[in-house]
Amino acid sequence: MLKTLLVGVALAAAMTPLFAQGTTQRNCLHGSIEAAADRARRQQAIDYAVKVNMAESAATIGPAARQPKYRPLDELVSLPPVPPGFSVQFHNDDRSYAFSLKDTRDPCRYAIFSDQDKLVYEAVPRAETTGLVPLGTR
Repeated sequence: MLKTLLVGVALAAAMTPLFAQGTTQRNCLHGSIEAAADRARRQQAIDYAVKVNMAESAATIGPAARQPKYRPLDELVSLPPVPPGFSVQFHNDDRSYAFSLKDTRDPCRYAIFSDQDKLVYEAVPRAETTGLVPLGTR
């Protein structure tokens, strides 16, 4: 029993750096010291998000504007390719849509997201997401 407990504690201690998300341990690609190539990829991702919003807006011009019907991503025309290193998640129904572009190369997990309100957001997850927080304690 004691041996199992000690092994568990040792494994947890060894794995902590792998899961720690403190800003001191991460080398974020999109921060104050952003490389030109990463800045270009980030701007391409922002442009992609704007074009998705524009393509969805095109379907709601004229009589359709009163009752918009949003289309799936694969039905939107004139979209550029997804920037290298970014993955896209897109969800829609007749009344709304939401999507995100996540930089799979960034250790800080930088993301861009938007929805039918057409505002484009940029963010990284909170740093203190490690560990367990019991339900009802926040």
